[in-house]
Amino acid sequence: MSDDFAETYEETLRRANRIAEELEAVDPEAVSRENWEEELRDYMLAVENFEDHKTEIYASIFDETSGKGRIREYLKDKVGGPVRSETLARISGISQYARRVRELRNEEGFVIDSTRTRAELGQNDYFVVEIRDVDEKRRISAQTRYEQLQREETCRICGRGVDHPDVKYMEVDHIESFVDYDDPEAVNDPENLRTLCNECHHGKSAADDVANRRRGGEIRRE
Repeated sequence: MSDDFAETYEETLRRANRIAEELEAVDPEAVSRENWEEELRDYMLAVENFEDHKTEIYASIFDETSGKGRIREYLKDKVGGPVRSETLARISGISQYARRVRELRNEEGFVIDSTRTRAELGQNDYFVVEIRDVDEKRRISAQTRYEQLQREETCRICGRGVDHPDVKYMEVDHIESFVDYDDPEAVNDPENLRTLCNECHHGKSAADDVANRRRGGEIRRE
């Protein structure tokens, strides 16, 4: 990482210097409500250029070009501690960072609490509990998720569907977690799966103290 970061560092310094130079070129007494866009144009462009460059900085630090990859690597470093959503948005450089966190929970064994299960967290923030090994046999495949959501389109607990205004997405839930299931080969059999809305799934997980054993799937409203 050192060589890549050294190169990125030099580019970052150059862009930062340009911001300072453009600002120094501005006469503050000449800036008014009527002309500020023209007077500050070059400075604003330099700032925008620097903001666009931040993704390259994080890519060189975590050696990951994808937003999800950078989130994954950052969360690995934060096991046992809180993570601010603003930090994930900044490091990933994507607006769908929350969806990527759900994918890491559901598909890659990341045990992550949210404010729904850890009251001391800020809104949309997270706590990385641990990262578990996930056996392919225990995951819910895309085909299995699809078949379950076709069999049961509404939430088994509250009866709401994905078209309800308070439902963000539907999840496929293990009735009995694979952690406790006697036969891991059969944990994804239809009789051990049910459809839940996002709110009931979170509530069920918290009540059962298995908030981070989620391996379900989801469908989202457009």
